[in-house]
Parts: sequence; structure tokens; C-alpha cells
Amino acid sequence: MDKDDLWIVDHFSELVTKYPGKAIAVVNEQPVAIGNTEVEVELIAKQKYPDKIPSVLTIPREEDMVCLL
Repeated sequence: MDKDDLWIVDHFSELVTKYPGKAIAVVNEQPVAIGNTEVEVELIAKQKYPDKIPSVLTIPREEDMVCLL
């Protein structure tokens, strides 16, 4: 795991509250793009930070996580 992945793990509950159901891209331990698809946010992040590889994921909604447990 890189530092952005670790940042996501450390801030996961905050992300679920703030961005449920949205795709996010994280670069330098900061969300740099939020959108509806992972492809969309990855493209935005790569345009903003061409030298970086963004960590991209779709944040589950709270009700999705209940089913996982």
C-alpha cells in the first residue's frame, strides 16, 4: 500500500459520510477529484497530477456496508 491508500484507510468513515456512492481519486493524501465513475475521476486526477498515480475507488454507501457485515 502506498501513502494515499493508507490515507484512504485512515479516513474511510469520513469518506463514507462525505462521499457515499461517489468515486474519488486521492493524490498526496488529498481527494483531488470526486465524480460518478472511477474512470472519470482518474482522468481528472491524471490531468491535475500527470506525474502521479492516483488511488481511485468508489466509496460505498452506509447501507451497502451493512450488507457486507
